[in-house]
Amino acid sequence: MNARAEILPTVARMPIARAEHISIESAPEEAPPSVRRARGKIRATYALKSTLRGCETELALLDDHFLSVRSVRPDGLPKKYDVDLRFANAKPVRVREISWTWLIVTIGLVVLAAGAILSALSATATPWDRPGFIAALITLLVSVGTFLLFLRRTTESLQFRSVHGNATLVSVTGGIGSARGGKLFFVELIKDINAAKAARPHEKPQFLRDEMREHHRLRELGVLTEAEYEASKMRILSAHS
Repeated sequence: MNARAEILPTVARMPIARAEHISIESAPEEAPPSVRRARGKIRATYALKSTLRGCETELALLDDHFLSVRSVRPDGLPKKYDVDLRFANAKPVRVREISWTWLIVTIGLVVLAAGAILSALSATATPWDRPGFIAALITLLVSVGTFLLFLRRTTESLQFRSVHGNATLVSVTGGIGSARGGKLFFVELIKDINAAKAARPHEKPQFLRDEMREHHRLRELGVLTEAEYEASKMRILSAHS
């Protein structure tokens, strides 16, 4: 995924942005609607579980243009939360992480073992009597383990990010191509994102304030880290200009 530098507001304009941010987060009477709302009925569901990678994602489309998310990752606690689809970008991002290190190690071990086995076979009719042959077989077995590590650490994520903050609101993670089975669900999800914006239209300043509140709520729930929240906040504030 290509990285792109973002232009932040100039120093002269930052105090205005900070004041706007304070106003956004210090207005208890304007709490995000997702906190006060009653939970809607489930219209469609999707689940992806990868035992090898320790990843599990469950999604449920609710009839009030919210998405219920349950996410389990090996490096953190399970998370369960709802996302207001108004603030999601309708164009998902596909992110692949390939464990090149373990792939190279696996290929190297296989080549080394194959060379030793072929050498032993060409040298004698009883290659199993040669120490190098046994070592080659052990190396071949080790390569199976390194290949499993390669598969475990190679992932593909389908991410839905926020409109202006570019924060990851939903991430469906598994092996490469594993999310293809949910194509119909994701088509419905994209339609619902567009419908959510049409059902509750707002002027841009109000939308940005609501988006900031949604990010703040997700940070409080542990969905966004402090670093992710701060980065998304700066992007939203820069969008005010």
